[in-house]
Parts: sequence; C-alpha cells; structure tokens
Amino acid sequence: MTHMHIPDGILPVWLWVAGFILMAIVLGLSLLQLRNMDMRRKIPLLGAVAAAMLVAMSLEIFVIGYHVNLSVAAGILLGPALGFVAAFITNVMLALMGHGGITVIGLNTLLLASEAVLGHTVFFLLKKRLPVFWRAATATVLAQFVTTLLLIGIVAVSRASPALFGHEEEHTGAIRDSVRMFAAVVLSLGSIGWVIEAAITGSVIKFISQVKPDLLGHVLHRDTSAEK
Repeated sequence: MTHMHIPDGILPVWLWVAGFILMAIVLGLSLLQLRNMDMRRKIPLLGAVAAAMLVAMSLEIFVIGYHVNLSVAAGILLGPALGFVAAFITNVMLALMGHGGITVIGLNTLLLASEAVLGHTVFFLLKKRLPVFWRAATATVLAQFVTTLLLIGIVAVSRASPALFGHEEEHTGAIRDSVRMFAAVVLSLGSIGWVIEAAITGSVIKFISQVKPDLLGHVLHRDTSAEK
C-alpha cells in the first residue's frame, strides 16, 4: 500500500527531484555503513531479502488491491542501513518492470525504507516486552500505518488528484475532496493488508528466531521463556 504505481509525468518535478536527492543522501550514508559490516555474511543476506521483497511486491491481493512488502522483515533482518539498500534495489527492479515510473523511484524508496527503519526500531524497542511473533507483528502494523500517512501526505502536496491523474487542471476543492476519499480508502483497505502482512512477518521472524537466531542477534531477546 505504500508503493506508488504512478507513471512518469504525473507528480510535479520539484517533488520527485527532492525525493531523488534525499534518497541519494541516505543511500550514500547507508552504503558507508558497509565498511563496518561482515560483507561475506551481509551481502548474500541482502540479496536474498531484496529478492523476497521483489517477489512479494509483484503479487497482489486482488480483493483489497494490496501487496505484501516484507519491508519490516527486511529491516529486522538487515538493520536500518541495509534495509534502506534493499528498498532501493527492490524499487529500481519494480520500476523497470513497470510498477511505477522511473521518476518515483526516489519517493518509493523513501516510503519503503521508512517501513524497514521504523519496523526495525519498534521491534528493538519492544525487546523483553513481547514474544518475537507479536513484536514483529506490532512493528509491522505501526510502520505500515505511519508510512501510509506519509503516502497520503505526498499525494496531497503533489496537488494531483488520486482519481484523475490524467487531468492537467482541476479545482482545488475537488482535489482536496479526492485526497480525503483516497485517504479513507487506503486507510480502511490498508488496515486489512496490515493485519495480513503482520501475520506473515511475525511468522517469518518467529521461524527465523527458532532455526537461525544468529540472524537476529542484534535485536533478538534471548530469554527463551519470553519467546514462548
């Protein structure tokens, strides 16, 4: 729900250029973090997680128009820096496949990476408070909610009607009403998707914590009694 399938030429130039600039800055800082990581271990994991995100985001739950992102799972497994890199790789590949224009890669990366960073942060803050499944599920719902609000904000400031992207001129009141309707739709239908994604992410992270806990060593509470 936080990936904009918007073709090129719809969003104002200042908005998508700003998205690219901010994305480039954060991506550069994230890549610098690779110096302090075990490359032989992290790079294969990055590739595997990015590939899983790409497959998940290529499949749509048609009833509610939602696709699973696995962005929070990526943030938990990779950490904020590599989670951002995974979001960038995924969005570039999706744009080349026609899932959104090239000009929205920057904004889409920022949205998807925000989910990864927020998910990682909430999962870490809930350490010792909830079992692994519920930590991951809660982190997913909160991250999805916040980034959906960011998506609505981007649509609002773009002054492009979500319902009539092809119109070059439109009354301000009509755009405002359309944004409100858009917000109501994505929040109502999106909440169903958040629950589905929370269940998937929680199950994935719980399974990994049981079979490969070293992948979660930076965020996993090792008190086994608390994980049951």
